[in-house]
Amino acid sequence: MERRCGAIRPAATGSDGANECPGKSGRTSQILHLAGGRQIGFAEYGDPQGLPVLAIHGTPGSRFMFALTDKAARQRGLRIIAPERPGYGLSDFRREESLAEGAGDLKSLADELKLSRFALIGISGGGPYAVAAACAMPDRVVLLALINPVGPVAESQHRIRMSKLHRLIFTRLARSTAACAAFFGSLRALVQFAPGLAYRALMQRVPPSDRIVLAREEVRANLQAALREGLRPGIKGALQDLRLYCAPWGLALDEVDVPAVLWQGSDDTIVPPQAAYDLAEILPNCRLDVVEACGHYWVFTQFERALDPAEAALRQAMPRAGAP
Repeated sequence: MERRCGAIRPAATGSDGANECPGKSGRTSQILHLAGGRQIGFAEYGDPQGLPVLAIHGTPGSRFMFALTDKAARQRGLRIIAPERPGYGLSDFRREESLAEGAGDLKSLADELKLSRFALIGISGGGPYAVAAACAMPDRVVLLALINPVGPVAESQHRIRMSKLHRLIFTRLARSTAACAAFFGSLRALVQFAPGLAYRALMQRVPPSDRIVLAREEVRANLQAALREGLRPGIKGALQDLRLYCAPWGLALDEVDVPAVLWQGSDDTIVPPQAAYDLAEILPNCRLDVVEACGHYWVFTQFERALDPAEAALRQAMPRAGAP
């Protein structure tokens, strides 16, 4: 049955069934059709009538990345809305020239869903886009929650310390389209045809604390589904991510006076922690919470750490509203 909400409708299940989560087909694969014909894919989890939280997935990833929030969001009366960036999952690719332009899709979705106030969560590579959305909609974002985000590496690289690997990836390889295409092309092939091998390779790159998290069956299934769906249409979305967030952001970060919390694992081997710390320092109304002895994936067993302040901020902003 088609959902009547402007230009939004549920997506058809893919031939391999990858576009749907069991038992949640009406909410986990939805499409917003924009006026120009382009489409944005998104999923919803938690309480369908709850207080709204826009949740931005990592790189690479998809709307399925937030499936693990479903139970905790229902308990807190939160409605998790997880859009996909251009080139990921159900979202058509569009070349964007800036993070600010990328925030336009988030604004279009918030407008179509009639979200006057909402919380915003950005994980890893979704962090820069969440910051850009807060820049674009400061009067609508009640809380900016950043979890192990990619920081403004291009602006901060000369004043922070990074590991040799992080500096290589985020300052040199990121500028090479050929190198990035080779990496993400190989990753896509592994995710599609040898997911177990891809997962074992990831386990070798992360610290022991992350290995404990990644060893959990529900986390493994979630990440594999999120990566498979995100890379299903190709690698253009991932290439665009690195091109945009590894270049100067072009955002007035010191003017983003939105209440913010940034959680960063001290032992993160996926993104440079010092760049995240620098971002927290620049944002004028940001609290930094260093998650000691944890890496990049701790949040997949601790989503409550971000959902609790989101709930509190939303209930304070909309004290008489149980829903947007």
